[in-house]
Amino acid sequence: MTDLVPYTFGESMLPASAGGALPPGQLQGVHFTVTAQISWILEKLEQWFRDRNEVILVAHGSTRQGLGFVILEWEECEVDPLFLAILEHEDIVADYAVYTRTAEV
Repeated sequence: MTDLVPYTFGESMLPASAGGALPPGQLQGVHFTVTAQISWILEKLEQWFRDRNEVILVAHGSTRQGLGFVILEWEECEVDPLFLAILEHEDIVADYAVYTRTAEV
């Protein structure tokens, strides 16, 4: 599967890949669960999105079944298509969901 998406959580950098613009006050987020240790994934996300002010780490933790989960949101733009492709093809990602919401004022 990595032949289709040449990027994985093993990459030190993730190329900038912008989704489409959303109306002011809209956020698009992704909630995903992983079968691996969440700590190194959080470190990787921090490294990848360090200079991306529109990407917000909303929450992380463990599910009842012991899977790690992460919730990220993109302010006024869609989730990076490349990031979604990574989630789709990574074996350690058990599941993910994308949502859109209006920011609270």
